[in-house]
Amino acid sequence: MSNRKMLKSRRAISGAVTALILVIASVIIALVVVGFAFGLFGAFGGTPTVTQVGTGTISPGSSNNCATATFVLKSSGNVQIVSAIIVGTTYSGTPTTIDLTAGPNTVTITFNGFTPQAGSTYTISLGLSDGATVQVAVVAQ
Repeated sequence: MSNRKMLKSRRAISGAVTALILVIASVIIALVVVGFAFGLFGAFGGTPTVTQVGTGTISPGSSNNCATATFVLKSSGNVQIVSAIIVGTTYSGTPTTIDLTAGPNTVTITFNGFTPQAGSTYTISLGLSDGATVQVAVVAQ
């Protein structure tokens, strides 16, 4: 068999099929890039980021033996607050589990047995369900 006959006997993908495969691949790549650019795959992107918005407040509760802290957290995804402790003390907050969703979240935590000093700034350490820790600043009212 000559070389010419061997080349003719091989079948190749037609130009139309090649063009269709390239178009489909381009569309898939474009969708993935747009999805990551606009955060559509945030659920697959690992742990959410949680940050405080502004400064929170802590004030004496309805009884003299507790304090209520209120602050705003911005989260990039769903996560839970599983612990809250006033730094430098042994006071932990209740409730022990608070759900955060993507976007801003107003959080209120009660610390039993703690009486804040008016005008003082306190730091609250929040433990999240993904293992991360967030420090929150609150000013006593």
